[in-house]
Amino acid sequence: MRSKIVSKTAVAQSVLALLGACGLAHAGGPDYSNTLGAPGMSGSYIAALHPHDDGSGIKLYATGSFTASGVSGTSNLASWNGTAWESVGGGLINQYSNTLTTFQGDLIAGGYFDTANGVAGTAKLARWDGSAWNSMGAESETFLNSVWDLAVWDDGATGEQLYVAGNYSDIGGVGGPDHIAKWDGTTYTPVGGTIGGAVPLIVLDIHVADLGDGEKLYAGGRFLTIDGVPANNIASWDGTSWSALGAGVTPSAGFAQVLHMTAWDDGNGTALYVGGRFANAGGNPASRVAKWDGTSWSAMGAGLDADCHELVVFDDGSGEALYALGEFAHPDAGVFVLAKKWNGASWEDYSTANDGAFGGIVYDAGEGEAMHIAGSFATVDGVSSNRIISVLGGGGCNVADLAEPFGSLDFSDVVAFLSAFGAMDAAADLAEPFGSWDFSDVVAFLGAFGAGCP
Repeated sequence: MRSKIVSKTAVAQSVLALLGACGLAHAGGPDYSNTLGAPGMSGSYIAALHPHDDGSGIKLYATGSFTASGVSGTSNLASWNGTAWESVGGGLINQYSNTLTTFQGDLIAGGYFDTANGVAGTAKLARWDGSAWNSMGAESETFLNSVWDLAVWDDGATGEQLYVAGNYSDIGGVGGPDHIAKWDGTTYTPVGGTIGGAVPLIVLDIHVADLGDGEKLYAGGRFLTIDGVPANNIASWDGTSWSALGAGVTPSAGFAQVLHMTAWDDGNGTALYVGGRFANAGGNPASRVAKWDGTSWSAMGAGLDADCHELVVFDDGSGEALYALGEFAHPDAGVFVLAKKWNGASWEDYSTANDGAFGGIVYDAGEGEAMHIAGSFATVDGVSSNRIISVLGGGGCNVADLAEPFGSLDFSDVVAFLSAFGAMDAAADLAEPFGSWDFSDVVAFLGAFGAGCP
């Protein structure tokens, strides 16, 4: 139910008085939308996002450890219908989920959940056909088993198959593959051989990319060998054999791990960008993020000061760039840098939040192409948005940049805010309690206006 607590006149007087004290033109940061995050999710975090068509049109699906606020049947999984989050067959029961993909027309979920809405045989890995959950015969009820990533790939010989990565053994039954396997819709088979080494073994991320020598499947995680081939935490599979990526990524102490990979052409050819927890790449210093061009490793500036959970390529209106998501250091207590932007020479702080990010995706959820950032946060740069926030491409520079000319904040934005407030439009509903247009929205507008544009 919508309510307007204060009058438009009172708001106008407050806004104009405060802005008059500090001037009207400012420059600022990203153009945020909290449409998906207001009220968003309750619980711990969103881990991953994935667009999927269940037969009724493409929707954005979110998974992790949460429930959608006020929506029943959304345990660890929900879909956005363009207006609100909704249940997907009752959700994934208990614990958490890590990853989603689409295979043979169905939504596939992988993680550490007990079942998909109580359906037998759906522990850790389950298939949604648009109307019901189905077992994939993974036989992964064992306590130690978990699935961490999924990818679909045609290796040119065996046809399109679902690749399953994680910390598991005997997937599909006793004697089945460990840690990485492929599934043709009926049977699980090995991808060469499994991983090894005196580290806590797990495959955390898999990614298909062509770096100029043909498509390959890249696997990253914690391991020192794969199929007997020495490979420090990252390797490539060409459909026949595994190969190391040079000296791989290594720690200064303890163990290293690859958390995410993405391919991007920065103008110098497509390369694989790798994020995680490591100190060296190719035997040379590279803190938590590095670039593999198909032949050699290179560091990316001074690197990052905390684990890189996700790498996303996005154009926010200032040109395509690479963004690193995580929980990076910030000088203020209780504040973290949620996203950093690579400018070609160094990493710039891009967004701050009260907690970290785990996943991200570029997708049009109804407001144009946007970078949707998912994690455990509740506010981003002063904008209330629970576990998910969207950075819009082009247009305004932040939530206060409501009118042309975009990229600067001036009196036209004040007028646009007042108009939206008076009409009880979502563009002016910037802070909790959502659904009420009150002075908390005014404060949020003023904060964004004061921050300015870059």
